[in-house]
Amino acid sequence: MARPIAFERGQALDAAMRLFWIRGYAASSLECLTEAMGISRSSLYASFGGKRQLFREALQLFSIRTRKIFEREWCEERPLDTLPRFFCATILEVPRRRAARGCLLVNSVLELRDVEADLNEVAATELGRVEKVFEDCFSAAQERHQYSRQHSPRALAAQLMLLNQGLRVRCRAPGALEEIRSEIDVALSLIALPALDSTHGVPPRAP
Repeated sequence: MARPIAFERGQALDAAMRLFWIRGYAASSLECLTEAMGISRSSLYASFGGKRQLFREALQLFSIRTRKIFEREWCEERPLDTLPRFFCATILEVPRRRAARGCLLVNSVLELRDVEADLNEVAATELGRVEKVFEDCFSAAQERHQYSRQHSPRALAAQLMLLNQGLRVRCRAPGALEEIRSEIDVALSLIALPALDSTHGVPPRAP
């Protein structure tokens, strides 16, 4: 009978995801990964198949956790309020050091373009899943007659994703938190979304 792998896989994957988030794919060597994960190289290969597959799983884990934020912050009465809440929860209400990492998915799309086509595609696909939640928010708001139908939910979500990507890159540059808050409010106003401070009075739906 084969011996079980003596580590908690989920915790090891979480540690790898955090390292990739901080360092990026290329700079996260196998030595750094095994040290961060607390496992041997042989265990990494046995459980994850290698660095590339580990990175794929890390991207998927990050995407799942990002979409869970939407579930936690979803506002049934005013779906569009979910979007400012999302930016608060991912940028303004986290430690500055964490916010300064940007978004693992956005970082990876930028890093891997033209150098790791298959991994870039995974990152782009997972980013698309996040964008689909943006689309769901716009669609729900239009169904409730709370937002103009001039543009399709898909087009609006694509525009918001462009803003989101810009904000994530901006977070990685030096800058005061209040400046970033102001920039988020301006970005949201460009597509007629509620300001950050206007959504605090509506309790979020329980996850």
